[in-house]
Amino acid sequence: MKGLAKVMKRTPHIVTSKVGLAAKSTDVEFDHMKRKFEAMERLVHQLTRESKTYLDAAKKMLSSSQLYAQEFSALFHPFGTEYDLERRHPEAVPTLMNLTGYVAHVDELREALRPEMELIASRVIAPVQELEVMLKSVSKAITKRDHKLIDFDRHNNSYTKLKEKQNRSAKEDQAMFKLEHDCEAAASDYEHHNNLLKAELPRFFDMVTRMITPLYYSFYYMQLNIFYATMERLQTYAQGKFDMSENNLIAHEHKYSLALQNVITRLENFSIQKPPPPSARILQMAKSGQKLSTLPPMPASQGYPTGAAAGFTAPPSKAAMAAEPPKAAMADPSAAAAAGAAAGAAAGAATAMPTTAPPAYTAAPQEKGRYVVALYDYTATAAGDLSFKAGDQIEVGT
Repeated sequence: MKGLAKVMKRTPHIVTSKVGLAAKSTDVEFDHMKRKFEAMERLVHQLTRESKTYLDAAKKMLSSSQLYAQEFSALFHPFGTEYDLERRHPEAVPTLMNLTGYVAHVDELREALRPEMELIASRVIAPVQELEVMLKSVSKAITKRDHKLIDFDRHNNSYTKLKEKQNRSAKEDQAMFKLEHDCEAAASDYEHHNNLLKAELPRFFDMVTRMITPLYYSFYYMQLNIFYATMERLQTYAQGKFDMSENNLIAHEHKYSLALQNVITRLENFSIQKPPPPSARILQMAKSGQKLSTLPPMPASQGYPTGAAAGFTAPPSKAAMAAEPPKAAMADPSAAAAAGAAAGAAAGAATAMPTTAPPAYTAAPQEKGRYVVALYDYTATAAGDLSFKAGDQIEVGT
């Protein structure tokens, strides 16, 4: 509450001084020191921010490299020894051999860079953070000095205005004496804080400069150590595998981008990346003896086929299945007779029931089995297999 009351008292003077309606005192020497302090404060904050950013980037580089190696290991060893990738794809053998070395290389690089990253945290970031705490204390002292100057100007303007007034009343004379006392007290406080800062700030600037300069050099050489250690490990790993004669990261990045574009193009051409063609079209090509490999993939814009266009047939209703016996059961005369009796019973039930449109979807009836419709011809190749033709209804036992 005390601070709020002071703010309310200082606000009118601050507003009037900004629009030129009130006099404002200045100290050119201290204003120069204040600008120098603000510039130093910005540089210290920048050093803290950039050192943290660099340390986080180095940690992310190592963690990303480790994850990169793990994902590639999972990609090239999908089922352990069951897939036999070396025999199916001989061109992948060098990659499989280099993958194990790359995983070990990343682990060694992490251990080699750990001391350097710990030095950045302890020798650069920690001291700069302590310096930021001291800068906050100095900033509070400067702010307090500015408030004392505002109080002095506020009392001095009121005293001068009342002193220059002619034909003052006794009450105004009493107020003038009070303002004169307040002005002297405010001037004393302001001079104390102003002179103290003018004496101490140059020494503070000198100590901060002597502290910050070695930190900049240390941070620079720590970055070089991380860079050279990384390049040395990379060149050791790349011997006999990659061409690292050109020590230019931009050139390597350009080559990698060109190679990656070729890989992306090949991945996009995989048919597995595109929606499949309709099943009816596949059935027609299979019947005609045409190779399915010549079938172009359906564009993604057309979406996936549904219903009859995809080769799916809606399951027949219970009455229809009873009225038309499955062809697979016609070979047995007893089964045909049973099917005819069931068809007659179903016809009588259909005559007795009112004719209403069947619902779009119904729950599956509780039956001994269910029927499926064959989509293509199949000839039995082993004992116990069932031969059927496209369109046959086959009962599947539960």
